[in-house]
Amino acid sequence: MMKKFNQLLCSIALCSLSFSTFAQPATEASVEKALKLSDISGTLAQSQQDMRPIYDQQAEEVIRNIFKIQQLNPEQQKAAKQIADVTASFSQKLISDPKFLQMLKNVYMQTFTEEEVLANIQFLETPIGQSINKKSSKMMAEIMRNSIEMSTAMMQDPTTQKEMNQRVEKILKPLFKQNEQSK
Repeated sequence: MMKKFNQLLCSIALCSLSFSTFAQPATEASVEKALKLSDISGTLAQSQQDMRPIYDQQAEEVIRNIFKIQQLNPEQQKAAKQIADVTASFSQKLISDPKFLQMLKNVYMQTFTEEEVLANIQFLETPIGQSINKKSSKMMAEIMRNSIEMSTAMMQDPTTQKEMNQRVEKILKPLFKQNEQSK
């Protein structure tokens, strides 16, 4: 009886040890190494450059929507460029903030176990890992750019605009009534 009990305790201890070994939370040191190998600073800088045409496009769209026009005149184009500059500046300020990098580390640590981070490090230390990492960043920027273009085109469709406006109006109508009643 005692022998079986000891075997059971040993089995439980081994299971506990093996589980804790595989499910350990990622350490800050390993996450920092993974972020360095994935060239997160370079990726963020490149994404800033890749996003510039999107900022330009969004700023032009803002001007078109505000003034209900299709074509921007030179003054409106100048204003759109300035708006895009402001957007790019704030975005650069955000990604340069040490709190932003800490947030990335925290999300990484909450998402991956130590084992997964170490496997990613091992992968990123290879030439193919570096190649895939660089291409993944470019691919995500392209997906984002295309998504915004598709969304912008979709929102310029009069039928889509009408449907969107009707749905938003339906959502906001009770709030307007409530606001009027509380005055």
